[in-house]
Amino acid sequence: MEVDAATLFNALGERYEDAYADSPGLLQITEHVVSKLPRSSHVLDVGCGTGKPVAAALASAGHTVYGIDVAENMVRIAASQVNGTFSTADMRTYTPPVKMDAVFAIYSLFQIQPSDTHKVVYRFAEWLKEDGILVLGVTPSSALVGGKGVHDPVWDCMRSKVTWMERPVSELYLSQSAWLNLLREAGFAVEVEKMFNYIPKDSKHTRTETHYLIVGRKSEPHPLLGPYAFPEGLPGKSMRNEPAWRRLQGHLFLKGDQRMKLSSMLEGHQRVLDIGGGLEDFFDKASTRSKTVETLATPFSNLPYPDAQFDAVIAATILDYVDDLRGFLLEVVRVVDKSSSNPRVILIQAAPYNEVQKLMNTVCTPLSGTKPGPAHQGLLLHSAMKILADIGFGRTSLHPLSTSYSFDENSSSGRSNELAEMLCNVWFPGEEKHEQMKQQLISPIENLLLDHPGFLQNELVILEALQDDH
Repeated sequence: MEVDAATLFNALGERYEDAYADSPGLLQITEHVVSKLPRSSHVLDVGCGTGKPVAAALASAGHTVYGIDVAENMVRIAASQVNGTFSTADMRTYTPPVKMDAVFAIYSLFQIQPSDTHKVVYRFAEWLKEDGILVLGVTPSSALVGGKGVHDPVWDCMRSKVTWMERPVSELYLSQSAWLNLLREAGFAVEVEKMFNYIPKDSKHTRTETHYLIVGRKSEPHPLLGPYAFPEGLPGKSMRNEPAWRRLQGHLFLKGDQRMKLSSMLEGHQRVLDIGGGLEDFFDKASTRSKTVETLATPFSNLPYPDAQFDAVIAATILDYVDDLRGFLLEVVRVVDKSSSNPRVILIQAAPYNEVQKLMNTVCTPLSGTKPGPAHQGLLLHSAMKILADIGFGRTSLHPLSTSYSFDENSSSGRSNELAEMLCNVWFPGEEKHEQMKQQLISPIENLLLDHPGFLQNELVILEALQDDH
C-alpha cells in the first residue's frame, strides 16, 4: 500500500539526512543563494526535513530561518539542531508570519497533486518580497527509468508509482520545460539551473537519481494575476450558458475560514449590490440577514439604480461576460456611496491554478471553432485594477479564495461523464465538437477525482478596491 509524505518521512527521520545532506550540487546552489541574500534575511524552508543542509546553512549565515514539514518527527529533529522556527504544516494551507526574502522547496514537491503543484508555486511567489528568490529542487520527468508513468496532458506532467527508500509511493514529475514554464507563469525570472546525478549515501537505496535545481527571482508584483506573460490586447468577451452555470454553482462549497475572509470585507456595509448572484453562492441567507442586499443577475451596461445607492458592490465571476469593462466599472463606482464609511468594490475571478478553468482551456478551447472559452482571468483583474485606479478606487489588494465544487463521493462510476457534460454545457453548449470535448474531459476529470475524491478545486482571486484617501 502506498504511503503518504507524513508517514514516509516520520519513519525515515535521520536516515533521510544521512542519505541526502552531503549533496555537492545542493550545497553549491545553497551557497550561491546565501551570497545573494541581504543581511538578516527572512527565509522559509518548505519541506525542511531535519533542517540539514539548507536551513542549517541559512542559519549559519545569520539569517532568520523558518521551516515547515508535514512530518512531526522531521520538525522535531530540525528544531533540535538548527537555530530557527520550525512547525508542522502543509504547504498547501500554510501562511508564513512575514514576507520572505527567499523560499526553498528542495525535493518536497513529489507527493502533491498536479493542481496543487501549480498552486504552491504561485503561493511561494505570494510569500516573497519584491525581488525575492525561489529555489526548487526536483527531478525532471526525463529521468524516469523507461518512461514509467502516465502522462497528464492537462498539467503536462507524469504521474508515476515508484518504490523509494523501500516504500511504495505515488510521485509527480514535470519535464524541465514544464518547470521553467510554471515558474515564468507565476512571475519568476529564472536565473540559475543546475542538473546533476546523485547517489544517496544509503546502504539500501543506492539508485542514481537526477536532481534539477532551479533558482528564480520574483519579477511580477502580483502573482495571483498570472499566468504571465499576459496575452496581447484586452481580454475579449466570453460566453456562458447561465442555466448550466447555475446548476454548477449549486455544488459550490466554502469552508468556514474562507467564508469569513469574504464576510469580513463586507462587515459594516449595510447596503450591498450583488451583481451575478455571488453572495447567494458564497453565503447562506442567515449570513446576510442584517444587510440590505440587492441582487442583479446580469451585469447590465447601465445599472438600474440611482447614484450612491450602495455601500459596497460585489461582482463574482462575471467580468468575462461584460461588453465594455471600463463602462461597467464606471457604472459600479457610480452606484457606490462615496460618502459612506469605507466604500468598497469587490471583484472575484478564477485563480491561475483553477482546475475547472484549466480543464476548459486545455481540453475544450483548442477544439472549439467558435467559442473562446474562459478569458485570461488575471488580465481581466489587471485591467480592472487599472480602471478602478483611474476612477478613484486605487487602494487595491488581492486575496486567494479557496472554494470547490463538491459532489457525492459514493456516486456512480458515471460521475466523470456527468461532470464532463455539465462543464461543456456551461461554456460550449451547442458546439459542433461537443461530444468530442466531453469524451476528452472524462479522463482528466477522473484523475482529479482520484486526487481528491468528491470535489473539483475551484480556486478564486478576490480583488478588493477601496476609495482613494483624500
